[in-house]
Amino acid sequence: MKKIVLLFLSFIYTNSLALSPYIGSYELYADTKMGNLKIGTAILSLNINENQFIYTTEAKTESLWKALYDYSRSEKSTGNETDGQIINNYFMVIEKIKGEVKKNYEINIATDKNYAISSTGEQWEIKPGLLVDPLSVYLALSNDMLNNPEQTEFTYQVVDQDGVKYLKFSLDGEENIEINESIIETSRVICEDLDLTLNLSSKDNFQPVKIHKLNGKTEFTMLLIEFRS
Repeated sequence: MKKIVLLFLSFIYTNSLALSPYIGSYELYADTKMGNLKIGTAILSLNINENQFIYTTEAKTESLWKALYDYSRSEKSTGNETDGQIINNYFMVIEKIKGEVKKNYEINIATDKNYAISSTGEQWEIKPGLLVDPLSVYLALSNDMLNNPEQTEFTYQVVDQDGVKYLKFSLDGEENIEINESIIETSRVICEDLDLTLNLSSKDNFQPVKIHKLNGKTEFTMLLIEFRS
């Protein structure tokens, strides 16, 4: 559950591959001893000013389920789109479990100087190339899938409080997903390092419509219920 909000990525591109603002609403489900239950919600917001983006997430469990799992997470990622690439420069996260702050840090990214520095005082050297955070990695994935339709694997340098690591996302076939009585054709993408499966809308520029995450022994699923551009 601690990383589930990292996976709340939803993004839309115009035909010119320019980012477009949107707000997406998701429902969070968990497999429990009582069955598959809706335990919370998440709001994703992408704001655009020329080529600059601000991407935020707000997720929390509903009051009814706080006794079972009291969780909230807020994230913010900023950067710009340059020549069709997502260039990230800042990331922050605040995560609480049962009212106690578990994560609270910021990371500033200097891609041109090949380093990232955390508010905790740690600094990491990065290899030349694209560096993204746990949120903007999904904008990079969507962008690359649009630009390279024949490619089946995508690998990114991703920085968080533990440092820089490589994450590989692999295409795993097509799947139809039913949401609000509508059938949506999706491409299924797997990231084994995160125990994550994404269903990305094939007709809507690979916007995530379903996100499945295994955390320990518990399975979590996010479903898109409303989208406003």
